[in-house]
Amino acid sequence: MNKRLFVFISFVFLFSQAGSTVINQMRIGRQANGNRIVLESKTPFKYKVFTIRYPDRLVVDIDDGSLAFDVKRVQIKGSLITKIRSGVRQKKDLRLVFDLAQAVKSKAHVLAAYQGNPNRLVIDLSSKRQVRKQFSVSPQSLQPTVVVPRKIAKLRKTMIVIDPGHGGKDPGAMGPRGTREKIVVLKIAKYLKQYIDKDPNMAARLTRRGDYYVGLRRRLKLARKQNSDVFVAIHADAFIHARSNGASVYALSQRGATSEAARWIANRENNSELGGVDLSDKSQLLRSVLLDLSQTATIGASLQLGSYILPKLSNIARLHSRRVEQARFVVLKSPDIPSVLIETGFISNPKEERNLGSSRYQKKMANAIYRGIKNYLVAHPPNGTWFAINKRRRSYTVARGDNLSGIANKFQVSQSDLKKFNHIRGNQLAVGQVLHIPRRGDV
Repeated sequence: MNKRLFVFISFVFLFSQAGSTVINQMRIGRQANGNRIVLESKTPFKYKVFTIRYPDRLVVDIDDGSLAFDVKRVQIKGSLITKIRSGVRQKKDLRLVFDLAQAVKSKAHVLAAYQGNPNRLVIDLSSKRQVRKQFSVSPQSLQPTVVVPRKIAKLRKTMIVIDPGHGGKDPGAMGPRGTREKIVVLKIAKYLKQYIDKDPNMAARLTRRGDYYVGLRRRLKLARKQNSDVFVAIHADAFIHARSNGASVYALSQRGATSEAARWIANRENNSELGGVDLSDKSQLLRSVLLDLSQTATIGASLQLGSYILPKLSNIARLHSRRVEQARFVVLKSPDIPSVLIETGFISNPKEERNLGSSRYQKKMANAIYRGIKNYLVAHPPNGTWFAINKRRRSYTVARGDNLSGIANKFQVSQSDLKKFNHIRGNQLAVGQVLHIPRRGDV
């Protein structure tokens, strides 16, 4: 997402003799500006270590490796690490993924077995963030502090690319009364664009603005050209049974991701496209690893995005499925842009056809999608945006009985500043609405 899942790679390679490497112990210690990870094994290590940005992760691959303990029991409290995950690659290799609280620099080296001590893989993590000077504090207790910009006006807007399905020679589905999917979804997409563009921290682009056809791969290229943070395809479902009904949200399936990965690796035009990082000088194996990591993270983000949209759709429409489904839709195959496809209802159902043909209902549908997207961005903000800065600040979720004056008093801010900071025009609040609390100098 680059804003898209920008991939920052720092590689450390070390090769040693072959043999099964069982990790018997893992320790995480504190250092002046970061942490030290120590892995112990009776056999030598053959490994790769690299870091990835947005979200920040450290990845450790150990050839023919395994764990003799549960990584969930490793103490990470007070460290730069927020979570540790493990998995198996190519049926025998161990992959450890360390979710990080921030970007880090990593250095790795091996201490060979000596006088009864086991082989040790040592990885030092140091914070990239500026650390304020602290006095009368030991280096071991020094914590990195983010220097947050006070002015938010210069932050970039979060870009949403909206893809109205079908168009032109491809009419899509058709309802019993002749309502065409390509017309309905374009209207909903335009209303959605209006809601997004009214938000001072977001911007929207359409893959088509009229009744003409755009190829599926072309839609993906348009999203990448716009440096999209989120991609939303709008469709209307149809089935042979008129009683079928309900809205649905889809993310890409893992099977679809696998086929797309093979296409990317084979197409040299894509070598420099992944998160803006030039992969042309990387081996096919390395490109495959990076693409796999990026696509896995993107599918996870897409499922999260869909989980924020579904509850909003349920407020205005019946849901065909109450969970985010997964399928091999081509338009969802960008490996570094969270993407969902929304089936706004069954145009083959007479009642839903009437709804989908109504401008009032189209606006409700667009507004529900907009609110779902915004809630996702608040919880999972793209880097460099207003949402990212304000996630680090105080927030408050509106409860039943709350009002603006009460919340302003609670946090000792003025009501006018609270409204301005959250772009609230009136005095109405919704239960569950997330308010960001301004600090001095923010407004």
